[in-house]
Amino acid sequence: METTLTKRTISSSHTIPMDVFLDIVRILLDNAITWRVEGINEKENSLLIQVSIQPDLLRHRKAMENMQTILSDYGYYLNGSPNSDVEENEDYPS
Repeated sequence: METTLTKRTISSSHTIPMDVFLDIVRILLDNAITWRVEGINEKENSLLIQVSIQPDLLRHRKAMENMQTILSDYGYYLNGSPNSDVEENEDYPS
């Protein structure tokens, strides 16, 4: 029988803005993923968390994909898409 001590895990660190923290924690808790806070950045209003997943479990891989999608979408929300200035200027020629 395989115990939690013999299961392979992968750990990674992620910066989580407080605006999406509850969404991320919900994903982690719903999928029984181990996580801990590594640091707090008050200036950026974010946390650095370490997440440990078992890559052999499909639900853990899917949860990480969901988490990274939320973080990516939030980044686009704050900063706009990389080509947003070019797209806006095409509609209104000088």
